[in-house]
Amino acid sequence: MGMFQHPHLTRGIVRTPKGAFVITRGLVEVPDELGEALGWQPADAEDETPTTTFRSAAPANGASDRGERA
Repeated sequence: MGMFQHPHLTRGIVRTPKGAFVITRGLVEVPDELGEALGWQPADAEDETPTTTFRSAAPANGASDRGERA
C-alpha cells in the first residue's frame, strides 16, 4: 500500500473498483497499482508530502492572463 495525493479532493471517501478509501489532507493510502492506474501522484510516506509538485497555470510574475503586466 502506498500513499498518493488525490488530484482534487482534500477529505472524504473515494470509491474505486478495488474498494473505498479515506482521503485525509488530500492523501489516500491505496495499493500502489491502483494509485498508479488512476494517475495519482505518489506521496512520501515519511512526511506525507507529494513527491512531485503541481505547477500553477498562473504566470510566475503575478500577471493575469488578461494582458496585464506586473
